[in-house]
Amino acid sequence: MALTTTRKTAAFLAAATTLVVLAGCSSSGDSSSASADGGDKADITIGVALPTTGGSAVLGLPMAQGLEMAVKAINADGGIDGANLKLVQEDSGADDTTALNAFNRITSESPAAVIGFPVSTQGFAVMTQVDRAGIPVIMGGTNSKLAAGSDWAFSMTSSDAVTTTAAVEFAAETLGVKKIALLRESGELGTGASEVVNETADDLGIDVVDEEIFQSGDVDLATQANNLRGSDADMLFVYGQQADYIVVANALATAGVKLPTFVAGLQGGTYAQLNQEGFEQIYNRNQCVPSAAVDNDLAAWSADYESEYGEAPTEYAAIAYDGMNLLADALKTAGTDPAELQKALQSLPSTEGICGVHEGTEDGNLSFGVTLGHYVDGVYTTDESLSVDPK
Repeated sequence: MALTTTRKTAAFLAAATTLVVLAGCSSSGDSSSASADGGDKADITIGVALPTTGGSAVLGLPMAQGLEMAVKAINADGGIDGANLKLVQEDSGADDTTALNAFNRITSESPAAVIGFPVSTQGFAVMTQVDRAGIPVIMGGTNSKLAAGSDWAFSMTSSDAVTTTAAVEFAAETLGVKKIALLRESGELGTGASEVVNETADDLGIDVVDEEIFQSGDVDLATQANNLRGSDADMLFVYGQQADYIVVANALATAGVKLPTFVAGLQGGTYAQLNQEGFEQIYNRNQCVPSAAVDNDLAAWSADYESEYGEAPTEYAAIAYDGMNLLADALKTAGTDPAELQKALQSLPSTEGICGVHEGTEDGNLSFGVTLGHYVDGVYTTDESLSVDPK
């Protein structure tokens, strides 16, 4: 994949444990079937699996709202050849078992497709069931191997193979970094990121001088932080869940570690809770950053979102919005037959969504946008925006 770079000096771009109908109810009263005279088309059910409780709810709750916004707009515009979309959601919770149970409950409702799973470990946990279900499942995790887990799996989030490669290149080529350290969780997210960081660093001739590993959810990272203090790294890369980053920041501050640090996929709400004494400068790599958008489609959508929900959207809200629109485009082409819908997703033409570039591919990856930036006095500033050629 080739990275095409555009430099910018200005900013760029609940809970549910039982089935919940979010949007798309038929005006005829029965949201799941056609009217007796055949005048209305049956709704198309889309399953939604998102963490709306636990530490990853910071991802799942905004995604639910992004999906709801997309479905409202799609249905208002005529739906899928006259049929409304209906979202049926389950809470994937904070662990793999809860995610698996959520997936099984959703598929019992016979959805045309499932969308969600922003946590990579949960995506991998349901992969066997994805094969058995035999319907497209569009996931939001960033592990670069996620879409390859099943012929039915797709990814609506730019993978670490795209975003982490761009971040390491930016560190080496723009910031002049020669030695980096890696602090990452032990699961699929951290393992996948480690592979990309080490491979890209090797290609660029920079050294990974220390790699520290923790279990997501750990509350004591003193050992890892003290080891990092003893390294001679120029920059730190951190990969974990949002709740982990708060623990990381406190541990780094206590140990006296103060490095420029890439905190992967850091969300605005998490940033506000970080102990700033643990960092010299915080950098981030995302698919898009709604809060930094100015005078573009993402900025207009962000204003609509804030008007609807009374809060600013996160990156994952925008990712979910684009993901639902990609699924709708495929449904308009193929209908609900699983095999035809799978082919339609793989063949989607290149489009510019509100959260980056999207295109169907045979390997299941659908998104190829990257935004790199840093925080100044609590405000995110974009350094580079990248579009990626998936071919």
